[in-house]
Amino acid sequence: MIEDQELDTWREQWGGVAEPLPDLRQIQRKIKRQQLSFVLENLLAAIGFVASLISVMFVRQDPAPLGTGWVDAVCVVLFLAAGYSLWAKRGTWRAETQSTRASVELWQRRVSAKIRALRVTSYVAPGLIVFSALLLVANWSTIGPELKAHPAKWALLIVNALMQPPIFFWLAWYRRRKLAELKEVNEILDEINE
Repeated sequence: MIEDQELDTWREQWGGVAEPLPDLRQIQRKIKRQQLSFVLENLLAAIGFVASLISVMFVRQDPAPLGTGWVDAVCVVLFLAAGYSLWAKRGTWRAETQSTRASVELWQRRVSAKIRALRVTSYVAPGLIVFSALLLVANWSTIGPELKAHPAKWALLIVNALMQPPIFFWLAWYRRRKLAELKEVNEILDEINE
């Protein structure tokens, strides 16, 4: 058998200089996990949307004086949130081609869209809380006697108030997690580009 010394020398020289290729199998596993996560998040959001509409319709049957107006406002907010969610996710439904690079770019667009949605949520949620508090104060003459007559309804108001800090902490944690994921995706994309 004849050995090609020149080829062996070339391999040794370039083997030390060239950087290793990114582990494509690991990247593809991350892409598959992200794709499954994207589908599950959208499925859970759709189920939550339908469940919220159903629960709001049951509240509508409550004879409370503000029941109908509250239900209408919640329905409008739900449809606005669903519309914004669909608008924010534009261009994130499928990859442009069937390549690893296109899948990573899709992953990058999805993470960026999620970060934008979290940013909007962090601004809208406090505004919604303030608006609800102002609405409560403005309609206290109607709501006050109802709460005095049914003290158990105070529990719902207190639970809602106590849930706000954990929700904001979770939003901050989730945003930090998505920013770290975006950094990881950008690094993977840089590896693929080189």
